[in-house]
Amino acid sequence: MHGPPPLPRRPEKKFWPRIVLFLIAYFISFTPHSIAAQLDSVTLQLKWFHQFQFAGYYAALEKGFYEDEGLDVTILERDLNFNPVHQVLEGKADFGVSNSAILLHYLRGDNVVLLASVFQHSPLVFISKTRPLIHTPQDFAGRKILMSTASQDIELLAMLNKEGIDLGKLNLIDRFATPEDYFNSEIDVAAAYITNEPYYLDSKDIPYSVIFPATYGIDFYGDTLFTSRSQVAHHPERVRKFLRASLKGWEYALNNTDELIEIIVNKFGSIKTREHLKFEAEAIKKLIQPELVRIGHTNPNRWETIGNIFRKLDAEIKPSGLDEFFYDPSADRFVVRKETVIYITALFSIVILILFFTIYVARKLTAEIQNRKLFEQQLRDSEKYYRGLFENTGTATVILKDDFTIARCNNNFVELGGYERTEVENKKKWTEFVAEEDIPRMRGYSLSRGKKDVSSPTSYDFKFIRKNGETRNIHVFVEIIEGSRDRIASLIDMTEKIKTQELLIQMEKMLSVGGLAAGMAHEINNPLAGILQGTQNIKRRISPEAKRNDELATKFGCSSVQIHKYLDERGIIKILDGIQDSGERAAAIVRNMLDFTRKNETGRTACDINRLIEGVIDIISCDYDLRKKYDFRHTTIIKEFQEKMSPVKCYRVEIEQVLLNLIKNAAYAMYETSESRPPCLTLRTWQDPDYTTVEVEDNGPGINGEVKRRIFEPFFTTKSPGFGTGLGLSVSFFIITRNHNGIFEVESDVGMGTKFIFKLPTN
Repeated sequence: MHGPPPLPRRPEKKFWPRIVLFLIAYFISFTPHSIAAQLDSVTLQLKWFHQFQFAGYYAALEKGFYEDEGLDVTILERDLNFNPVHQVLEGKADFGVSNSAILLHYLRGDNVVLLASVFQHSPLVFISKTRPLIHTPQDFAGRKILMSTASQDIELLAMLNKEGIDLGKLNLIDRFATPEDYFNSEIDVAAAYITNEPYYLDSKDIPYSVIFPATYGIDFYGDTLFTSRSQVAHHPERVRKFLRASLKGWEYALNNTDELIEIIVNKFGSIKTREHLKFEAEAIKKLIQPELVRIGHTNPNRWETIGNIFRKLDAEIKPSGLDEFFYDPSADRFVVRKETVIYITALFSIVILILFFTIYVARKLTAEIQNRKLFEQQLRDSEKYYRGLFENTGTATVILKDDFTIARCNNNFVELGGYERTEVENKKKWTEFVAEEDIPRMRGYSLSRGKKDVSSPTSYDFKFIRKNGETRNIHVFVEIIEGSRDRIASLIDMTEKIKTQELLIQMEKMLSVGGLAAGMAHEINNPLAGILQGTQNIKRRISPEAKRNDELATKFGCSSVQIHKYLDERGIIKILDGIQDSGERAAAIVRNMLDFTRKNETGRTACDINRLIEGVIDIISCDYDLRKKYDFRHTTIIKEFQEKMSPVKCYRVEIEQVLLNLIKNAAYAMYETSESRPPCLTLRTWQDPDYTTVEVEDNGPGINGEVKRRIFEPFFTTKSPGFGTGLGLSVSFFIITRNHNGIFEVESDVGMGTKFIFKLPTN
């Protein structure tokens, strides 16, 4: 993919007239009259109380930047009874601090001029801190919303308007918020500064969610520096000096936050703690973005977009351009007064000598500025391009520092880990998400990855620990970012795939076992038939009722009655009866096994539920695993069957599977309490016009509420490893509710046993 085309170069401007005037003004500034001039007194009106939000102006005052420019500056706190913009327009202050609402004043006809866009992004957000947390404006309906409809919260109003949310339909508390409001449980959502109010909530460990207007396309500027049109017209040099010193103050404040915090506390009497001011300073750096753009940078196109949004909010705003809204530092800059003419004559010769060198330097400087602007634009485009790639990789992706700190993560990783992005970036280490047994192996990979003579895998599997403690199976790809020691890792969640593979393997095993059982049943049928037939022939040939038997007995000097009596006395007749009974029982078990393993190819059939349960009991009583650990011969089975129930149309094999799962689970549970009470299994059936109901109740240990809530989830099991897949009840629930349109329920209390109930439609 090609990047954006290179920006066209601007035509060179002729700077020499301006340079000449600059040098003249420069030498004039050293006149005795100018040196002796007193400082120019000006006033700056803040939009709020003393805090780090205005650190740049404090720095310019305390570090002498204003004094260096010949200014004596007084900084005024906000008086909530007056609007800072009106204070400036009415001449009660010379300069003021506002936000993007300064443009709204301009569009409504106020003579304001924007000097600098200090905060590149607005700190205004909505904060939700009542459960459940609110994450979108569409969830505001029916909730108490605290915000001011005045222009100070204009970004939030614009977001609500764009999302089609009518303020008249909200439960709105229209005023400024106080710190106490963020702990008021009756207020669901409140307007807040991301630089301020989260500190109170974090300090109390109160969970909250943040709704950013930028998420919904409302990305306004934050704090702005402005003045009046009158001030620019009558005192152009004062405006230039004040702006220059203020921006220099902001640069100093951002590089010396600890020093500025002490100044704010000790000299300006801020009511905030040092920890609170430090939190605010870190948040403000992210809004000003000094590493990406020049402090105070203004983008006219972006302001035009904001103006269009304001025009939609206020239909009475008349269409107008923004030419007079932006401050032009070159306008009316050079005014030659009469008293300077004599100095011009004296210095003209010097100016000529310096002029050629200055032109050369100016051209170099112009070229450098153009290259810098081009580089900054390309840097912004590149950052936007790669951020888009990073966020849309389709996998959970993170950038790791050399000490395993997660520098950046995308939304997929946030969703995988269960954290908020602000909880992860530059706060969490990679190892905090890795299972303890995998950490040594992964540390070894990381240490060897940067060594040329040692190879380490670029992809491997490990156990990932989510915020809620859940473990996921992850396959990760790791590469070192070229030209850096940072690493980029892409994570693929393999948990569901592994579970699916295990399920397929289990199904293959079950199919194999089913086929084996069917084959064994067929093979057992043949010798059983021979045994039963042989037993019947023996009993017929010793019976005294057969005439042929009596004739042969007489031939040998005795009667068939005597032979039969002898065999009866010796217990042989009883043995033959036992052989025949055992053979018939074995034959019945074989028939049930064949019925159970036979594929259901004919759809639903009319089944006698009572007989079907009896058949399952016959099968399960011979189950090797059950007999191995919990013999059914020592289990009391109580059958409470309703007699003369109508047959129910169902998939016979599937209902047998459900009964088999429930009875085996009950046997397993009762084994755990068999030492304290004898196992007892109760099977009940009854029928009404709507449903035929089956209950399987045991007297085992019972289950708690959490297990009961998840008991029908796939792969969830409470059995020991190797004794269950977690699929039995899940499959059974699916069979009853989806395949038969029935109802499946469970009732249980810890220590009182468990009862599973399923209902099949009678008709």
